[in-house]
Amino acid sequence: MPSSILVGDIGSTKSTWWLQEETAHEIQLGGYNPVVHSSTVGSNLFTELQRKTSSTRIDAIWYYGAGILDEQVAANVTALLRGVFPDCPIHVASDLVGAAYAACGHAPGTVAILGTGSHAAIWNGHAVTRQATSLGYILGDDGGGCDIGKSLIQAYFYHDMPDVIQAEMADRIPGGRNKLLQELHSSSVPNQYLATFARVAVQFKDHEWIQKLVSSRFKVFVEKHLVPLEADFEVHIIGSIGCIFASLMIDELKQHRLKAGHLIRNPAQRLFERHMEHGRN
Repeated sequence: MPSSILVGDIGSTKSTWWLQEETAHEIQLGGYNPVVHSSTVGSNLFTELQRKTSSTRIDAIWYYGAGILDEQVAANVTALLRGVFPDCPIHVASDLVGAAYAACGHAPGTVAILGTGSHAAIWNGHAVTRQATSLGYILGDDGGGCDIGKSLIQAYFYHDMPDVIQAEMADRIPGGRNKLLQELHSSSVPNQYLATFARVAVQFKDHEWIQKLVSSRFKVFVEKHLVPLEADFEVHIIGSIGCIFASLMIDELKQHRLKAGHLIRNPAQRLFERHMEHGRN
């Protein structure tokens, strides 16, 4: 049986894993965020992961995930993984650490995550030394997909958007306000539910109104999350929202005398390559 390391980038919505068998390849599975999901979601994900990798002996698992806020959460996720992979060394860190390592390797830099949620940090080449205050999807995640989705929903119900976008939103909210609120309150993953509406922004990404809305949310992200870090390195942009609207993010960085670095939509493959390059450590 061949052996390999398994490296995963785990978001709230989806997870991407890489391992080496005859060739390196990707595995796409569901997401897991221990802050908003039950442990059952994690256990089910890891069971499915084990089934997908059963033909390979895993020498080590490197898990970089959303919601890894402290050592206790990391320990809980490690325990869930160990229940499925009992004989495998397991390393659990935040998606912030993963993004920084993917973008910078062992060089210093600044990272801005803009996916379903958002975050920012300074990386010294080995560890995160400063990071923005993260308040989660209800109070924070400025500029991420969930935040943009909320902004679109608000503008729709306030009748404060162009007719063509209003019509698209109406198609996505056929039950009106009451139905939307019911679905939001009953959802087991409300951040993901809200983020689905960001697809409207992507659909109309060249529309002036959408560009103005997204730019306004990026402005909050830069001013509240990046500027206080006093970043003196290039800002590497990680995540789907940041990359889809890269030109808007780069313009906002320029407004604050910050320079954009790499654009990495999905860091999982780069993380895998980093670990393979550095002796699997």
